[in-house]
Amino acid sequence: LPLRASPLFIIIGSDKTQLTSFSGEHSAYPVYMSIGNIDKSVRNQPSKRAFRLVAFLPTLTPDETTMSEAKARALRHALFHKAMELVFEPLFAAAKDGIQVTDSRGDVRLCFPILASYVADYPEQCLVTGIRYGQTCPKCHVTA
Repeated sequence: LPLRASPLFIIIGSDKTQLTSFSGEHSAYPVYMSIGNIDKSVRNQPSKRAFRLVAFLPTLTPDETTMSEAKARALRHALFHKAMELVFEPLFAAAKDGIQVTDSRGDVRLCFPILASYVADYPEQCLVTGIRYGQTCPKCHVTA
């Protein structure tokens, strides 16, 4: 980092959600973002709104395709990764060049966003890391 620049720790979370039990296979895929520079006692209170909804990702349901499960799985993975690339493209540019951010005291700082954490349950961990669900641990890569 340049002299006097600050890291801006980015926290991302996602969780595929069934919309209702009456809507069949319809689901939503919200993606949330916060910054690790916010104290966790504040960030973890929903009323403080420290996590922001940044996108709803597209989903592919089994009835939308007649292809094999392996091809459908590959398509779901590709769709997820391309959508995340598009959503976070501005963040990639900011990570290279830095962005001006006003801190809590009103001082303007040059900050460089860095992905610090991706909060996800096991299915999302598999999707993010590109491994097959139920076959390998996305953290330690031990085979099931």
